[in-house]
Amino acid sequence: MSNQYRKPKGAPNSAGGQYDNKPDMGLTGLPDLDPVSMTISELTATMRENAVREPRVCKTEQETLRLLAQAATVRIEPSGFVLEDEHGDVVFREINDGPMLDKTVMRGDKRVRGAVRDVLRGRLEGVPAADRRRMVKAAWRAATPYERRRTIDASPWRRYVPATSIANSLRRRKDADRAAQVLIDLHYEDAAAAANVIRNGYPGPGDARAAWKFINYTKIERYDKDVVDKATGKIMHHKGDAVREMGLVNKMVPGTRRYELDEQGRRVKVPGMVNKPAAKGMAARSYLRMMFQPTNGVPSREQTRQIARAFRELDDAPDLQAQAFWEMCYGNGSVPNPHGDLQFAKDLIRMHGKGAGVDLIDGASGARGGQGNMARMAAYHKVLSPEAARIFLQMEPGDARVAHTRRTRRVRNKVTGVMEDRLPARLTEMRSFIHAVYEI
Repeated sequence: MSNQYRKPKGAPNSAGGQYDNKPDMGLTGLPDLDPVSMTISELTATMRENAVREPRVCKTEQETLRLLAQAATVRIEPSGFVLEDEHGDVVFREINDGPMLDKTVMRGDKRVRGAVRDVLRGRLEGVPAADRRRMVKAAWRAATPYERRRTIDASPWRRYVPATSIANSLRRRKDADRAAQVLIDLHYEDAAAAANVIRNGYPGPGDARAAWKFINYTKIERYDKDVVDKATGKIMHHKGDAVREMGLVNKMVPGTRRYELDEQGRRVKVPGMVNKPAAKGMAARSYLRMMFQPTNGVPSREQTRQIARAFRELDDAPDLQAQAFWEMCYGNGSVPNPHGDLQFAKDLIRMHGKGAGVDLIDGASGARGGQGNMARMAAYHKVLSPEAARIFLQMEPGDARVAHTRRTRRVRNKVTGVMEDRLPARLTEMRSFIHAVYEI
């Protein structure tokens, strides 16, 4: 864009279309924007920063009281609350993006509390999952503190409760063991809901015991119900017992508590029964381990937030966002930049006050082979847009390194067609998490 100042049509002593070649006409210090080479994200960055979302309008307390006085029954639909008179005519119906009833007044009405109980404690198996989720959220908005506590503890529909509310409730409880058990139970009902609670701050920095209780219990595959022998009727395995499988164990020296060693000083392995590792919830456990047992390169909570803010500046440029995340995973020295000027985008982000996050991304990208722990923490906070996640998964890994684990996986050799035991590739778990979260 030119820095020439255009005189408006009709200005004194001027004519429309004339330009005044004065470089200081209010444009000094502003960047020279080029609409041809800039992306939509860069051109609209200031507009998006200053954008204001219109809040959803709520009825006043007096209006809500007047509507409740006219209603004979109250029920909850997927769109929200519905008030009907004694003849079955609708007095008021909440609709999407329409005005809502005042939740403080609603909590004090006996009929509203009954409708909330019918949803949060009722049987909704015949309702479609999407409608069921909306009904639970509508009921949750008008639920009393006691009803909310009971829903988190025992409701079959607690998986639809906002993760922030569950995390705040469990964090404030005096009985830490009971709070951790609620999280474990939620994990077996809906692992994604439990992972959302973990990402929203529970277990927090002071809840290390609850974090390790969750990790140690859920890392083992367990029976989800009692296993009964059909011939004898005897219970072979109780619900919650660990699933055992054949594996390799360290051989003990008979009569001692020492391991038997071979000529090279390594422990001798013999066949034995071991606990089967659980694949469910692997990403959530990995996140907790990095928080409570950090290794080199794991960012703090504040650093993770800075990285997320920097990445979200590139939401409208998914190719650049995916390239920046790829370089964080594998480093920027092993692949060309096929998707545009990434450094130019980083400079623009710094101009908008997100320099701290960009510096962390640059540090991870400049490290030899990238910084996997930082990339995993960023991925667990869903810093990628859906399109950027798809682009990233299509990009080939930057190296052939394997994960730091002893658990092998059965993989078919593409050349011979024979099944082989192989260690998973590095960041395989993170890629699987992105696949699941973004439904790619």
